[in-house]
Amino acid sequence: MLNRRRMQIGAMVTALGVAVAMAGCGNGGSDDDGGDAGTEANAGTPVTIDYWGWVPGMQDLVDEWNEDNPDIQVNYSAQSAGDDATFSKITTAAQAGDAPDLVQADVKWVTSLLQYAQDVSDEAGQYEDNYTAGAWSNVSLGGATYGLPQDSGPVVMYYNKAKFDELGLEVPTTWEQFGATAQQVASQNPGTYLAGFSSDDVENLQSYVQQAGGQWWAIDGEEWVVDVTGEESLKVADFWQGLVDAQAVSPTKRWDPAFYNELANGQILSVVGAAWQAPLIADNAAATAGDWAVAPAPQWEEGAEVSANNGGSTLLVLEGTEHAEEALEFANWLNTNVEGLLGLGLFPATQGAEIATPENISEYFGGEDVYGLLAEASENIETPWLFPPTYGDLSKELTDGIAAVTNGETTLPDVLAGFQDSSLSAFEQADINATPAG
Repeated sequence: MLNRRRMQIGAMVTALGVAVAMAGCGNGGSDDDGGDAGTEANAGTPVTIDYWGWVPGMQDLVDEWNEDNPDIQVNYSAQSAGDDATFSKITTAAQAGDAPDLVQADVKWVTSLLQYAQDVSDEAGQYEDNYTAGAWSNVSLGGATYGLPQDSGPVVMYYNKAKFDELGLEVPTTWEQFGATAQQVASQNPGTYLAGFSSDDVENLQSYVQQAGGQWWAIDGEEWVVDVTGEESLKVADFWQGLVDAQAVSPTKRWDPAFYNELANGQILSVVGAAWQAPLIADNAAATAGDWAVAPAPQWEEGAEVSANNGGSTLLVLEGTEHAEEALEFANWLNTNVEGLLGLGLFPATQGAEIATPENISEYFGGEDVYGLLAEASENIETPWLFPPTYGDLSKELTDGIAAVTNGETTLPDVLAGFQDSSLSAFEQADINATPAG
């Protein structure tokens, strides 16, 4: 299994190397596949796009497209979820030459799936202005584009306003204030926490680093640069380690049902989290409907407006398709269908679109324009974040490391130091060029 994984990653390096080389020529390179297909559809010959995704209810939007577009029919196949099993199914199908034309890919998977993706720079370029720069960076690597963004996870702060008022707390606008408030809450109200710091949501920690301006993995020319222990990362690590040492944050795991019980019971007062958290909080802590509100994420500098991204997905065009142009036409219709995506619980990655807060979310958060604030946050993501093709195994190591932090067995700065070494080793074992940040 491990050897197969290494082979996959090694092949991906070749794909990325090609992409980088092509960037120097300023050329996409998928004319052979997309051009013929476009002619076929434009001539009135119907084509069928095979599309795999996992969002419940997606078939309804596909049906809407199919009804209005008889020449480009989409055959949707619902997958179990955006999990490891789905990732394995995609890679197995691609290796067997039986991959769909279009596949939904978690942003964490993009570089791992790049070896199976098709360079559609020529066909996709016309759609770039429809999407935020941060989301576009998830599908455009090494100067080549492989698909379109679908949804994103801009980060804000959800908080229990009723409990804040009851305890006389001000909403923190800086991380310094956030830390002081966390210690105040924990010391004056044993068993109650301003927020949690859990081991099963390692992407949350990465979003904190991204907001601070850190970037653990980046591509420079034809090699990866690893900077897990940069200044910004250590600043974030020291901050959260201080709160863990002071027992000022809840260690309850993010995906444990107890997490929502603590939100509903007023034991955890806030969540600095992504767009997708809003409906989850509303659905799973329904007893506190109307008590909650939303605010921008705390800042490292007073007056700043920097956000980050946690989660989201893309639609990648896979290698071998004969209908890249039509696949992208459908993908752009779907991913700019703001009302449709919101109805499925996805926060669109579109740029400049009016994104109305769904009524149930507005009611839960005291009538506030939650999605309006999220849209502003999505425009304020200053630092890109790229997951490496070795991320699958690395994420497990980081999860274990943070669990050891919450158990008092090590410190977060030490975990990051080890993770820097592991990141470099993973690249080396996969025969991928990588270097530590200078």
